[in-house]
Amino acid sequence: MTDDTTATQSPVSPAPLAEEFWNVPNVLTLSRLGMSIVVFAMVAYAYYWSALVVFSLAALTDALDGYFARLLDQGTAIGRQLDPLVDKVIVCGSFIYLLSVPEDTGLYPWMVTTIVVRELLIQGLRSHLEGAGQAFGARTAGKLKTLAQCLSIAAILVVLGLQPSASLRLARDLLTWSAVGLTVYSGLGYIALALPSFRGRSPFP
Repeated sequence: MTDDTTATQSPVSPAPLAEEFWNVPNVLTLSRLGMSIVVFAMVAYAYYWSALVVFSLAALTDALDGYFARLLDQGTAIGRQLDPLVDKVIVCGSFIYLLSVPEDTGLYPWMVTTIVVRELLIQGLRSHLEGAGQAFGARTAGKLKTLAQCLSIAAILVVLGLQPSASLRLARDLLTWSAVGLTVYSGLGYIALALPSFRGRSPFP
C-alpha cells in the first residue's frame, strides 16, 4: 500500500551549484600571479624596462578581470578574495624587491613595511568577513590606493631605467609618498567599515 503522506511532502530542494572557478576573471587573475614572478626576477637581475612592460601588462589584467566579471556576470566569492590577494602579492613583492636595489629608488624600509602590514591586515579582514558570508569588495579609496601604488612602482622602474633629471625623481617621490598616504588612509577606512561586524552587526546596509 502506498503511504498517502508521501504525496503531500514538499520536494527536496536541489543543492546550490558550486561557483565556477575557471572563468574569465579568475584566469586573468591567475595570469597576473604568474606575471608577478616574472617581474620579481627581472627586478632582481636589473632588467628594469622589461619589468616595467610585464608589470604594466599585469596592471591591465587587473582592470580587465573586474570588467569581465561584471560583463559576464562571473563574480564569485573566491574571485573577490583572489583578485585583491594577487594584487597584494605583485605590489608588495615589487616594493620589497625594489627596496633591495642598490640604486636610488626613493623607498625607505618603513614605507614598504607600512604597505605590507596594511595589505596583510586588510586581507585578513576580508577573509574573515567573506567567510561569514559578507561581501567585502574594493572601495573607492582602496582602488585609488592600488592605482597610486602601481604608478609609484612604474615611476621607480622608469627612473631606474634612465639617467633621470631632478624633476623625474621628484615626480617619482611624490607618487611614492601619495601611495603610502593612500595606503594608510584606505586601510583605516576598511577597518572602520569592518568594526561593526565584530559587534555582531553587518557593516553593510
